Amino acid sequence: MSLVEIVKQRQEALRVRDLAQLLGVSQQQIYKMAANGEIPSFKVANAVRFDPHEIAGWLTEKYPVRGIEVRLALAKRA
Repeated sequence: MSLVEIVKQRQEALRVRDLAQLLGVSQQQIYKMAANGEIPSFKVANAVRFDPHEIAGWLTEKYPVRGIEVRLALAKRA
């Protein structure tokens, strides 16, 4: 199952720690990306949250599957 499919299955808003774990980055990096508008997010009071469907769309846009497949094929050859 792809990361996009995993995110799309989520029904509730993602928390910073959830998204950091899924993407394999630190929570601090997620906070920075959200503050800089690099990743779609919204705030509930002082908490940053992420709509799973918006994140799935963002991932698809930023990292198209075809591009990932090509990079993986090239990496296997090396």
